Amino acid sequence: MTRPAASRSSLSRPRTVSGPAAPAPLPATRNSRRRTALPRMSELAIDQSAAGRIIDLRRDPQASHSLPRGRAGGRYRCCACGQRLILTGPANAASHFTPRFRHDGSRPGSDHCSAPAQQQADIQADLTRVLDLRDRLSALPGVTAWLQINPGQAGQRWELPPALIMRRGNETAVIERPRRPLSPALVDQQMKAVRAQHGAATQHWWIFDSDDPAHYTSAGSLSVRPRGQALTHRKVQPTPAQQQINAMAGAVCWLAENTLLIPYGGHAHQHTAREGEDWSGDMASWRHDWRISHPRPAKEADWWGLVPLPLCALGRPAGLRLSAAFQVMADLAHAEQGRERHRRRLARNHTQHSTTRTHPPQQLQLPTADEPPSQAPQQTAVTAGVRSKATGVVIPEPALASAAIPVPAVAPTGSLPRQGAAAPERPAERRSRFSWRRLLPHRRRSNAQINPTPED
Repeated sequence: MTRPAASRSSLSRPRTVSGPAAPAPLPATRNSRRRTALPRMSELAIDQSAAGRIIDLRRDPQASHSLPRGRAGGRYRCCACGQRLILTGPANAASHFTPRFRHDGSRPGSDHCSAPAQQQADIQADLTRVLDLRDRLSALPGVTAWLQINPGQAGQRWELPPALIMRRGNETAVIERPRRPLSPALVDQQMKAVRAQHGAATQHWWIFDSDDPAHYTSAGSLSVRPRGQALTHRKVQPTPAQQQINAMAGAVCWLAENTLLIPYGGHAHQHTAREGEDWSGDMASWRHDWRISHPRPAKEADWWGLVPLPLCALGRPAGLRLSAAFQVMADLAHAEQGRERHRRRLARNHTQHSTTRTHPPQQLQLPTADEPPSQAPQQTAVTAGVRSKATGVVIPEPALASAAIPVPAVAPTGSLPRQGAAAPERPAERRSRFSWRRLLPHRRRSNAQINPTPED
């Protein structure tokens, strides 16, 4: 009898453990695709008809519907190479085509950017940092923000990212987000260009990252007590470019997540000693202090202190954006005066305590080789007394050195104060040495008295 074919085939296959069936993989969808942190160059473009606004199709999905498609008369330019772009989008609402910009060309590969890869990476990183800040500021009530660049810079390797224009009502502010080191010529050129385009009264902000070592050099921290509240402020050493921006009335600050750091000037100071003050000993360290320069750091400041301020303060009117930080600086200036008065009071108290506690040391004059050593003052030494024959009173005789005091030859008559005669010295008693043998006869006599022997 032969086995069925199915049974023979089942013996040849490996046996599997029974269990729940594995779930089927999810179908790939458009929304499930992983998106890179940096935008693609095909999603960025410069709109020349809107004074050089930056278009980001990924952050603004409605742009593909509101902007004209195609070449649009050369309206769109590439940020990296400067060539003209073509806006393409879905044909209908049901289409899953992703809107993008492509380069104008018919040969294969001509729809990609021809700029070097490093230049494209720098542009993507610069625009990502500025666009992130734009999205956060645009979320504030009554604030409109957009990126703007000079269209003539399209295709060039820029040293400064496009500026962020923020508008609230009729007020306009320009925000710079540098990422690379700044040169003095670039700072001067940008400051003059912004004032020429937007007016001299426009606030020009330069916001640096607190974690960027190229623009943030920590100088430690500072413990302050404005209005009695214990706080800790960061200290920073400004770069030459930041000092130049501050001298040209620009607003320099740093961004740490959702906090703005507004600077004030810190100056090392040493209190001058006044009459009645003692700054030595324990008070030596209290003599070293610091002073503040505000609302803008002075040119000769040794370091800059940073007042934390929430980022949402930029959404307030221009005159109220930094009011909270200016109030903290005014409180620090008031605390500076109180701190000096307190330390000078301690210095005066230290002088009084040191005067009552210690006396000035006396300087002893040592004899020179030419001068003989000074003789010590003569003192009258009392020697053994002589008993008077008339009165029987012992009269002390002066020492030989005290010849200046005359001694009468005749004993004075009359009663003299009686003084106890000097008792003769008693000879020292000789103490016998202790020995146990001396106690044996005494012990025998005591035992005999206690236990008498019976008589026969």
